[in-house]
Order: sequence, then C-alpha cells, then structure tokens
Amino acid sequence: DTNVPVADLVGGRAMVATHFDGQPLASEHGGPARLLVPHLYFWKSAKWLKGLKFTPRDEAGFWELRGYHMYGDPWRQQRYSDDP
Repeated sequence: DTNVPVADLVGGRAMVATHFDGQPLASEHGGPARLLVPHLYFWKSAKWLKGLKFTPRDEAGFWELRGYHMYGDPWRQQRYSDDP
C-alpha cells in the first residue's frame, strides 16, 4: 500500500499506466496497471495497482508505517518521518 495526497495526483502530475511502447505492461514492471508519480521520484509509483481508495484524512502507507518520510525528497534530506 502507498499513500499519496490528491494534490500530487491531479493536474497531469500522475497517471495509471497499462501499456508501454504499445504493449501491455509486463508483470515484472507492475502490470497490468501501475500508478506513475514521476515528480515524487517514482517511489510513490505503486506497482500491481488493484484500486484507489480516497479518504478524508491521510492514512500511512507501507513505508510510512515503518518510519519513512511521506515525500522522501533527497534534496531536502527527507528520509524519516521526523525529518522536516
């Protein structure tokens, strides 16, 4: 599971990919559907997408539950959840 704020998904900032180079997306690359969020260093780009769940509040994803930062921007030293 991954969590991504809606603001990071709208306005052409993200997409759901089902094909690459005219061919169905292979399983080893996240097929049949993969969420792509390039501006978040692709680390929020969930493979093997089964669905989307919208919630009124943030729910921690797999890595956030283990103490990692929501964004993980390497230029801002955002590695762990208590980093600014």
